[in-house]
Amino acid sequence: MDPHPRGDRRAGPEVILTEAFAPWVVLTVGSLHLGRRVGSPGWGLATASGLGLVPQAAIAWRVRRKALSDHHVTRREDRPLVIAGIAGSVVTLMVAQRRREAPPELRRMTRAALVALGVAGAATTRVKVSFHIAVLAGVIAVLARELSHRYWRLLTLIPPVAWARVRIDHHTPVETALGGVIGAVCGYWGGGRRPAGSDPDTRGATID
Repeated sequence: MDPHPRGDRRAGPEVILTEAFAPWVVLTVGSLHLGRRVGSPGWGLATASGLGLVPQAAIAWRVRRKALSDHHVTRREDRPLVIAGIAGSVVTLMVAQRRREAPPELRRMTRAALVALGVAGAATTRVKVSFHIAVLAGVIAVLARELSHRYWRLLTLIPPVAWARVRIDHHTPVETALGGVIGAVCGYWGGGRRPAGSDPDTRGATID
């Protein structure tokens, strides 16, 4: 039985946090922000589309056709096909970025997203990894790596979002913790090496 009556869940902070930090929202905002900071808002929008907007539109379409239970893909058995579809969108974006010479920071972000998706997707065959937490930790790690280590301060967002995912009965604490580890590791190292001498803190980047 759902411990949260429908009306209560709509108004509860756990639902607000779940929607505000949905993976597609975090990826969209993170991509737009990174694109703007590296002087390429157009590629920021393209990256946001490939990583967040297009996959979420496809999920919403499948929900309307009743092929999925909900837009958060709560059922673990629904996730493999969804993950495969997202991977297709990310690979398409990666090819476009390479052919059109997108900024390297955004290309590394896309590679990191693909690596994280693969690792989290493999893990979710056994454990229902929290993609909310994995994506949030991953985007924070990308921004810390590419812009400034001061973005690590945004990790303080993870505990309340993890609480929300547990409170709403979509995940256990272990599943949220695993998502955080996968996201942070893949976000920071999954995009490949930066050129020598490109320490982000030497570029004067700050959190806006």
